[in-house]
Amino acid sequence: MITRIINRLKRVIRPNVLQDIALEADLLSQRGMVNRLLQEPHWERKIEIYNCYEYSSEQGVWLKKKSKYRVSDTACADVLLSGQELKKINYGCGGNLKEGWLNVDLFPNDAPNYKLINLLEKHPFPDNTTQFGFSEDMLEHLNQAESIFLISEIYRTLAIGGVLRLSFPGLEGVLNRHYLPASELRVRQGEFEAYAFWDHIHFYSKEELCLVARHIGFKEIEFVEYGKSKHSDLCGLDTRFTQIGLNTYVELTK
Repeated sequence: MITRIINRLKRVIRPNVLQDIALEADLLSQRGMVNRLLQEPHWERKIEIYNCYEYSSEQGVWLKKKSKYRVSDTACADVLLSGQELKKINYGCGGNLKEGWLNVDLFPNDAPNYKLINLLEKHPFPDNTTQFGFSEDMLEHLNQAESIFLISEIYRTLAIGGVLRLSFPGLEGVLNRHYLPASELRVRQGEFEAYAFWDHIHFYSKEELCLVARHIGFKEIEFVEYGKSKHSDLCGLDTRFTQIGLNTYVELTK
């Protein structure tokens, strides 16, 4: 307890706080800001650093206040594509590239209908453009904050009336498949089977997904079946047949 008090006093009276902040980078991406804040063990210091920046919606980055630094137009529009190429986007496609879709992920691929994009930064697509979005088995690899960021960015770029189809292991299915019965042994096995083996982090329940989707602004939420949709462009997209009963299938309309 005494050590904690002494450390707090050191932080409060530390003479080089302003000097340290002055040395921070002039520009940080969203993940860059998150990673920078994670480097600091104390919440006071995190807030000090955060308050030195302001968000540039135009450039999708955090800029130090009073800094004249700006990203060049070329860098900002690194993979900006025309509206014609943005009708249908397959988010976090992995090796499942779909014909007639723009497939995006964070791995190198030379396919003509593929772009390497960090989906946890501002997406390099115009507002209100995409007609259809699809993502299969990606959401569970993101923590809650990251998944809210992703869904919000997809919402921004969807056209009014555009539809995002998500397929992911849902919490209901995970509990039934990996935690039943909820015995001491099964709970321990379930942690390995559902999370550790596959680098899964967070499973949305239907209720939680509805809460997030409505908060972001989606007007319609419809839970559907494997491979089925009232939209022809979204039919037959799902590929994980063995995960029927585990996955949740949902279509969100802007």
